[in-house]
Amino acid sequence: MVTVTPYAYRDVEPADAPFLLEMLRLTVAWQLVPTADGLPPAVLVAPYAFDDLGRPGDGGVVVTYDGEPAGACWYRLNLTARGHEGTPVPELLLAVRPEHRAHGIGGKLLDRGIEHARAAGYPTIDLVVELENPARAMYQRRGFEPLGGAPDARDMRKLF
Repeated sequence: MVTVTPYAYRDVEPADAPFLLEMLRLTVAWQLVPTADGLPPAVLVAPYAFDDLGRPGDGGVVVTYDGEPAGACWYRLNLTARGHEGTPVPELLLAVRPEHRAHGIGGKLLDRGIEHARAAGYPTIDLVVELENPARAMYQRRGFEPLGGAPDARDMRKLF
């Protein structure tokens, strides 16, 4: 017997911009309670994290559930962060809608997002995660290490 899952993965597209903005708000407000309609609370989002979605250096993966977006793992080339030989480093973002959490979706998205960035030719990828965020352990299990060697650093990097 073949088990069919209603989850499907695909590459991020420019048309995903409204959904990615919703996911970006979830990453910023991960510890806040959603509004009554289930949407993330209104939070300010830095323009660099969202402007010109689809520009060179952007990429990632969206997971859908029965055709509706359920989460995303995407990256943007951060022109201020520098990696090996002074090259810009992409910054990874990950979020899953609350009703789809605790099903292993975040880990699968992260694995696919990392592989997407590696296939795009990046030698490293960064992310920012609060110390109290439970996802921090997932990132560490997948090889992300605090920048500067400080175990309490919010900025983390994975070398490919």
